[in-house]
Amino acid sequence: MDIGLSAKVEKTVEYKDSAKAVASGLAEVFATPCMIALMENAAYLAVQDELSEGQSTVGISIDVKHMAATPMGMKVWAQAKLVEVDRKKLTFEIEAHDEAELVGTAVHERFIIDEEKFIAKVNEKAK
Repeated sequence: MDIGLSAKVEKTVEYKDSAKAVASGLAEVFATPCMIALMENAAYLAVQDELSEGQSTVGISIDVKHMAATPMGMKVWAQAKLVEVDRKKLTFEIEAHDEAELVGTAVHERFIIDEEKFIAKVNEKAK
């Protein structure tokens, strides 16, 4: 896995992405939980094509700052960059921007998993 792998994910903010819609606040602006999901998606996509068949990644931690509000109808994007590899633990630096400014930053860790083993373990837990 090469340091520097990156991916960018973009969307237009809709009502379903608002703090009001996801119950994280009253405002009709891009919600922090939705920004985090966008950031995680960018990190996931940055490395997914480099993994062996049957492998994927899951998020294990995120340290996020949401510094500015993004109104509905504005484009927002997250750019993730792989900055560290420690065996199966991957660390990303991520920035989120809207059409006007930097709106968020994060350090995000993901762990490489075997999909079948992971799902089997989750299913066992559900019993």
